This record gives sequence, structure tokens and C-alpha cells, in this order.
Amino acid sequence: MNLLSPPVIIIGMHRSGTSMLSRILARAGIYMGYDLTPDHESWYFQRVNDAWLSQEKYTWDQPGVPQFADLKKFNSKSFFRHYARIAKQPFKPFSFLGADSWGWKDPRNTFTVSQWMKIFPNAKVVHIYRNGMDVAISLYRRNLNFDYSNKWHSVRLENKLEGLKLWEQYAAQAFSYDYLFPGKVLHVCFEKLIGGDALTTMELESFLHSKLTSFIKDEIDAERTSRFNTDEHRDLIEFAHQSDWMLKLNYL
Repeated sequence: MNLLSPPVIIIGMHRSGTSMLSRILARAGIYMGYDLTPDHESWYFQRVNDAWLSQEKYTWDQPGVPQFADLKKFNSKSFFRHYARIAKQPFKPFSFLGADSWGWKDPRNTFTVSQWMKIFPNAKVVHIYRNGMDVAISLYRRNLNFDYSNKWHSVRLENKLEGLKLWEQYAAQAFSYDYLFPGKVLHVCFEKLIGGDALTTMELESFLHSKLTSFIKDEIDAERTSRFNTDEHRDLIEFAHQSDWMLKLNYL
């Protein structure tokens, strides 16, 4: 495996299982980066994505597809220095070069993947999606823990309904890649994955040519398939019933 081999690019809405999926792939031998954040994202790819988005005034919670991304933001020298950490960990590159494959996870990929496909035209894109109401509630609760000085605080997400609208934006963008990159995108349902659905596991293994079953079994947790409270979040449920994507993805 080397830098020229096609990477695995994980996309999907925040709080939808992208971190869990990244950890599963890493345990299965797919190198997901050495410079990882607590959410299992590569700092290097996160910085490039942020640069591309901010160049056109987009952010993770006010997203859009950058049309004029500076592809020179990615280069082999900085990639090896940060993603594989050659300078600080001289033996780490051997684990990178000896891996079955490589890739990275970042929800921002959902809007920058077209730019990454220019650099890695044979990349495999895995999109994981989750019930929009659970995502909206999770974002809302997390946002309550941040004050205005925290970079993760979002004025938009002070409203649960805006969280669902944001989820719709990510879903619409992710599914649009079926037409742009036919055969290179796999959509994975979070609830089916952690519910132990055999077909979902088989499709993911076949798509990535990697044995994942035992690592997915470690994540099975039926209680996480639906967390919203019908009484507490009645306004969100009523709003969700008017969502095209909630209907398309069979969450109603």
C-alpha cells in the first residue's frame, strides 16, 4: 500500500456514526491516520477541508460545496509529515505503508469529496447516515455544553429544528454522489450497522474488500437505534414528518 493507492473517504453528518465507523476500519487494518483527534479525524485532512470551505465562507454548520478549492493545500510532503507523522515518529510510516489500505474520516468530506476525487479519482466513499431526529437532538444537547467562545458552538443549533435541517443538507449532498461517482459510493445505515444487520456488514466488507464482521460485532447496541423521546421532542417529530429525507430513508 502507498500514497497512490485509492483511499477510503468516510462522509456523513456529524453525530451519525462516522467516528465509530472510522474506528472499526482502523481495527480491521485500514490506516486512518496517526494525527487523530478525539473524534478519530485526521487533523491534517480536517485542516485542508476547513481551508477549502472557509475560502468560500462555508462552515460545518453553514455548509456548501467549494467550487474553487486550492488543490495545492494537499501535497505529499505535508501529508507524510502530519497524517503519518514521519518527523515525530520515524517508525510510524511502516505501519502506514504496511496497512491493507488507508483513508480518513471527516464529516466535512461530505461537501469536499468532489475536490478529493480530483486528487484520488479511484477513492471509495463510504457514507454513514442516521435518523435525523436523533442527530438533531444529539447536536442540540452537545451545543448546550459549549459557550459562545468554543469553536464548536453553533448559534444555528440552538434550535433543534435547525439541526434536522442541517441533517437534510448533509443527506442531500451525500446521496448526490451516486450520480457524480457511480459505483464508488456506499451508503450505510447507522441503525442497521449497530443492530447487527448481516446484509449491511456483508455489503461493507465487499465494498472495501476487508473483513469487518468481528469488529462490527463489538459495536452492536440495539439501544442506540433510536433515542429521541416522543413527549420531550414533540415539536421535532412534527417537523420531521414534513422532511422529504426522513421519508426517503424510511425514518417515518
